[in-house]
Amino acid sequence: PVAAGTSPASVTVDPSGKFAYVANNSSNNVWAYTINATTGALTSVGATVGAGTLPVSVTVDPSGKFAYVANWLSNDISAYTINATTGALTSVGATVAAGTNPWSVTVDPSGKFAYVANQNSNNVSLYTIDATTGALTNVGTVAAGTTPTSVTVDPSGKFAYVANQNSNNVSLYTI
Repeated sequence: PVAAGTSPASVTVDPSGKFAYVANNSSNNVWAYTINATTGALTSVGATVGAGTLPVSVTVDPSGKFAYVANWLSNDISAYTINATTGALTSVGATVAAGTNPWSVTVDPSGKFAYVANQNSNNVSLYTIDATTGALTNVGTVAAGTTPTSVTVDPSGKFAYVANQNSNNVSLYTI
């Protein structure tokens, strides 16, 4: 095992396979690691970055330039740029509001849009991504089932799916 922050909740790997990121619930931060290409071993890049309160989900955009974290208790999304050499994260700036208790964040295959499943407002927040800075702009919400907990986009970028924990169904959206 490799050390992480307190109560790690989510891990993701960047598209190049060089870096991994972990959202840590109780320490309200994100740890960055380099990945050994031969063994898969993780080595901390040495610096953590703060997140909102109770981060639960982390994802990296398809270009590998930006990372996003859903912060469950502060009801917002943190955005970061990724240093292409070291993998270190730098905050893009202020967090962006989400619905109530965002649980899952994903980026579409084009890297133009981000989607967040909001557990207790029973909806999905929609964002555009600034291709230069990685900053998110909220462009609205769409209703989901009861207690949405996961959102994903198909590889074509045409459809999004949301798992709704308490209504026992999956919502389908066209993009």
